[in-house]
Amino acid sequence: MAVQITVRWIESGVLRSDGLDSLPEKLSGAVWIDVLEPDEDSLAAVASLFDLPPLAVEDCLHFPQRPKIDVYPHVTFLVWLLPHVVTGDGVESSELDVFLGPEHLVTVHRERISAVTRVAENAEEFMNRGVEWTLHAILDAAVDGVFPVVESLSDELETLEDLMLADARPANLQRLYAAKRSLVQLHKVVGPERDVIRGLARLEAFVEPEAYMYFQDIGDHLARVADEVDTYREVASGTMDIYLSSVSNRMNAIMKQLTIIATIFMPLTLISGIYGMNVLKGMWPPVDAAWAFPAIMASMSAITVWMLWYFKRRDWW
Repeated sequence: MAVQITVRWIESGVLRSDGLDSLPEKLSGAVWIDVLEPDEDSLAAVASLFDLPPLAVEDCLHFPQRPKIDVYPHVTFLVWLLPHVVTGDGVESSELDVFLGPEHLVTVHRERISAVTRVAENAEEFMNRGVEWTLHAILDAAVDGVFPVVESLSDELETLEDLMLADARPANLQRLYAAKRSLVQLHKVVGPERDVIRGLARLEAFVEPEAYMYFQDIGDHLARVADEVDTYREVASGTMDIYLSSVSNRMNAIMKQLTIIATIFMPLTLISGIYGMNVLKGMWPPVDAAWAFPAIMASMSAITVWMLWYFKRRDWW
């Protein structure tokens, strides 16, 4: 995909949108530059317009980065990750790099991000209030998109918990490991993003006091997500314990049944062993009697029935 640079700016209270070359030299309102599929030349062109820090620009060319916030004298750079569920492959994250200045906002990403698209559809409403409000709308939409991911993992864990209780199988264990890995990935994303929001909310140079509480609200949503992730990680550990207990119980039941079978055959083996010896004198029943073999088989059958009854009565079987 080729580089796509979309420039939106407010001119006399009206939203304008065009390419980078169309941006006026003098601006009286907010400017939002969105760069999709960036390369060195496109970022260099944007950096020259707003004097973006070279180190931060370099970070935009090396995906992926971890969530962070870097404060420079004239601009703030932050990295934001947006997790989403990939069918059969756990959770993956899209990266959004942001430069926030007093009157300009630059967003850089490799793939289309729904949060950016949603805000772009109502860009005039947000940009008329300021670039910090535009950034707030993007981050707020991004955090709202995390809740379906958590709910999806929650449903998966509930299903696995029921399956583990009914029939613990190795295939379900693999699904449980995948869910645990996804929760770990979410934890690695949400934790640093809470620090990013705290740092962003304290930026008096770029965030007006009225917007402070709104960024704090995003932090509260992230705290809620973090609490849910921690809760479901405990649920996953509990489900693992259920699996191990189910496997252990099933093994104990199998060993119990095998032990009963072996115990039943022990006296039968003893009898057959005794009558298989060559000592004949004094044996009962007499070896030459016609009824000797039926008597021995009847005795062995009676012992088997009695042992089965006895085990059942003692609730050993």
